[in-house]
Amino acid sequence: MSSLTDDELRAVVAAAATGRPALAALRAAALQIGYGPESVVPMPPPAVPSPPEILDAHVVDDPGIVVPSAQGVAPPTGWTDAGVPTFDAVRERIETRAGTADGAAELDAESGAGRSVEEQYAAREKAAQERLAEIRRSLRKD
Repeated sequence: MSSLTDDELRAVVAAAATGRPALAALRAAALQIGYGPESVVPMPPPAVPSPPEILDAHVVDDPGIVVPSAQGVAPPTGWTDAGVPTFDAVRERIETRAGTADGAAELDAESGAGRSVEEQYAAREKAAQERLAEIRRSLRKD
């Protein structure tokens, strides 16, 4: 394409974009630059999709279906009819979160990084205790 002249390249771009609605602006630009009105080829209008067919429907009550009344019974989701969580649902969520937290702590402690943190903490505690003992000894001598 680099060996084409500008006019030849414009002609190629215009021809390649013909019939492609998404490239209509590119075709128009190629035809507008450097061409006279004799070389402008009319473009077909872009295809417009037809609107989807609209369906008219209405709800029909089926007298054969009986919906039982559930007043005073908590739905299986853990919420009452008034929108309040049940005691069992709250207790289960708390126990689940506590178990997850305990499990995560155990996994962290057993990992290499977790052991490293525990060892660093123990080393700091030991150094702090030694420094405190040193300070107490220096106070007694005076």
